[in-house]
Formats: sequence, structure tokens, C-alpha cells
Amino acid sequence: MWFLCLGKDKEWTPEELDQTAEAVGYGAVKYADLKSNRTTGYTFDFDAMLSDKGNTAVYLLYAHARICSIIRKSGKDIDELKKTVELVLDHPEEQALGLHLLRFAETVEEACTTLFPNVLCLYLYSLSERFTSFYSIHQVIGSPEEASRLLLCEVTAIVMRKCFHLLGINPVYKI
Repeated sequence: MWFLCLGKDKEWTPEELDQTAEAVGYGAVKYADLKSNRTTGYTFDFDAMLSDKGNTAVYLLYAHARICSIIRKSGKDIDELKKTVELVLDHPEEQALGLHLLRFAETVEEACTTLFPNVLCLYLYSLSERFTSFYSIHQVIGSPEEASRLLLCEVTAIVMRKCFHLLGINPVYKI
């Protein structure tokens, strides 16, 4: 996972580098196995597994780390926001993300009932895409909707972590 380490040697401890590289490496292989329908053929392609674009663990772990970074950079106490702020989804991208988050329970049930973990992988990838679409259009930090959007980021990160847990992948919090 050398590409993750470029420029991080001064910012991160050796333990952080090792833990992140291990999480991404193992996650890449696990996710590549689980994202395919178990009834179809399988091709082992290490380069494809480690791609940071598309439906890969590297992309998903990076998306999660980016969400965590947004929350950290805000300097806000998320637990306090949960008590005092109402989540408002006024824009189409916020609504699409919110609606997708609501489908988490039914997706887990479907994956468990059918024994197709690829259903959960597809959900997680779609969640990341919806978050990226939201974030590319709407400012979070410094916007009038900052508090609500930080809550939306937090909910997205929580659901992503639950997906990672179910798939046996360790999330990373910074890359």
C-alpha cells in the first residue's frame, strides 16, 4: 500500500501507516471477493482491487475517510449537534442521500435472506456515490446549513462503518 504512504511519513506514526495499509490491503481483497455475485465467475486482479476509482474498497475507504475529515475539520461536537440540530434535507442531492440511507435495513435483510453479500456491496458503493454527488455540489463547512449537513455526513459515515463491519472490512478514518 505504498501509494497511501506517500507524503504521510511525517504526519503519521509508523503504527498508523501500518494499520491503514493493512486495512486497505485486506479490505481490497475481501471487497473484491464479496462484490461479485457468488454464482458468477471470478477473476483475481490485484491491480483492479487496489484501484482508487470505481467499485473498490480503496474508493469506499477513501470516501469514509473524507467524511471523517470533514467532520474533524468542522471542529463541531457531533454529539452536541445530535441533541440540538434538526436534520433538514432541502436539496435533491441531500434527499437522494437521505433516502438511500433509509434503505440500509432492507438491504441488510435482503443480503442475509438471499446470502448475497454483493447486495450490501452495491448498496455501499451507491451510498458513496450519492455522498460524493452531494458533497461535490454542496458546501458543508461554512454553509448556512453546516450543522444539518454535518449530521448528514455523520449518519453516512455510521452506515458506511456498519456496512464495513458486516463485510469484515476495517474502516479507516484518514488517508
